[in-house]
Amino acid sequence: MKKYYSILLVLSLLACNKLDEVVYSSLTDDNAFTTAENAQAAVNSMYAPLHSLYREPMFYINDIASDTGFKNGNCFEVMNDNAIYNDNRTLVAWNHLFQIASRANIVIDRVPEMSDNLFRDGLSKKQMLGEAYFMRAFAYYNLSDVFYRVPLVTDSRVSPTDKPSLASLEDIEYCIENDLFNAKDYLPKSYASKDDAQRPTWAAACGYLARLYMRQAGRARQKDDPAEQNYWNYALAELDNVLSLDGSLYSLQPSVWDVFDPSREECLYNNELIFAIKASGKIVSGSWDLGLQFTSWEYDMGWGNMYQPLEMSWKFDPADERFSVLQIVQYENVYNPDKTFYKAPDNISLTGTVPNEHTYGDKTYTEVVEMSETFTQKYKFLNTWKYIYETPNNLPLLRLSDVLLCKAEVLNELNGPCEEALSLVNRVRERAFQNAEHNLQLADYPDKAALRSAICDERMYELNLECLRRPDLIRMGLWKDRMKEYVGTIAKKYAWKEQNEGREPGYYDGVWAAYPSADSFTDNDLRMYMPIPYREVTLNPSLVSARDYVQK
Repeated sequence: MKKYYSILLVLSLLACNKLDEVVYSSLTDDNAFTTAENAQAAVNSMYAPLHSLYREPMFYINDIASDTGFKNGNCFEVMNDNAIYNDNRTLVAWNHLFQIASRANIVIDRVPEMSDNLFRDGLSKKQMLGEAYFMRAFAYYNLSDVFYRVPLVTDSRVSPTDKPSLASLEDIEYCIENDLFNAKDYLPKSYASKDDAQRPTWAAACGYLARLYMRQAGRARQKDDPAEQNYWNYALAELDNVLSLDGSLYSLQPSVWDVFDPSREECLYNNELIFAIKASGKIVSGSWDLGLQFTSWEYDMGWGNMYQPLEMSWKFDPADERFSVLQIVQYENVYNPDKTFYKAPDNISLTGTVPNEHTYGDKTYTEVVEMSETFTQKYKFLNTWKYIYETPNNLPLLRLSDVLLCKAEVLNELNGPCEEALSLVNRVRERAFQNAEHNLQLADYPDKAALRSAICDERMYELNLECLRRPDLIRMGLWKDRMKEYVGTIAKKYAWKEQNEGREPGYYDGVWAAYPSADSFTDNDLRMYMPIPYREVTLNPSLVSARDYVQK
């Protein structure tokens, strides 16, 4: 059968050294990879799908389908498996992740064939390959995190009519591991130019290797597999690689807001970020509308596509800046600032009572509306009233606080609760509270399970709405526990609402009845993973049972 390179005749690629978009309308098999510049354009094309992938899909899949994201009535929020099966967001995730892998395959196949003499003026053949290996690993890591088993294609010379079968998870993870080792060999530890800030580094490759080994260790623990300890040790070695740069290339920012503040140049390029989707509000091609997704129109003209659940916000200590600075729990209507005020109930027992009080601060409002969700400021929208949707919000995909919490988790799994593990968690907490008065104490954690649960909670406080929660819960063996708690708290919330409003029990049953029963969650629940999109199963019926292997 004749084989084809999967190079599109009309392909939106990215310019040679920057991640600005430019159209290469005639890049074909005949003229591609004849210069270092168009090889660099092929490398840059791997990053193009990231904005669409993380505009909504990965948030819905990893946060809204867990206990750290909320969108009332959405199929992900209610864990409606049949609706998710047909939802466009899983299809976008599938398409874009495979697109990244496919473009990486092209670079990996073609760049080594090019003469070394072509690479001058700062263009590095070695670095291009490192980026391609990293991005292919990134794609398959996320594909297997989302869909569990997927086809594994590592050759760009494939027929467009091929219908590959599902690869084993072992083969997928072996490919990810090899690609990340290659990436470590080829990638630099840092880049000289801010134009390259989105490119992966050696530390990013180490960090994703650690995540891979932690995922394997968590799976091994749940199966009583003796390989568990080896995986934890492998993860620890890679985390230590990253942390060898702590204090030189990377550091925790003074406050949590410094990680996310889109208004200051020093924050946009802050050195807590190890791998991130970067954006610039100055150029359309480098910008996106991420900031519009997380707040309501009445707050700052946001589009209200992703919120945070009250059930999560109620868990925070009010002194925690991850609550007091990053969460919006009350606000004036931007259109009627002297009339309408929105406020979330301060705790579950106050659900349904907020409108009874109309005076807040030194102002009295004619209308008070009880919020059914809270907002995050991690991706703050700066252009209220301007109707300019290009914003410079960064999306962290790997940052130093994540690595510190990962190492704490690994140390606990290897040694049980210990001072070193708690000191890592407390570094993150001391930044969040701006003091050491809220540090965790070793005496409060008698065994691995107790500290594992505390670290799971800490990751929720620190990393909510960063597309990590669902994989965290699966790895830690706490998916069933936290989802059961989440749905159970929703039921209690409506019971309080009925009582506080003087309604008959069951009045709100129709509102939350679409949620699964708290008792329906199981240890190997298929709903931990997303179903392969209906369109893909229709085109290739061998993909239909991908998630069934979770229970084997």
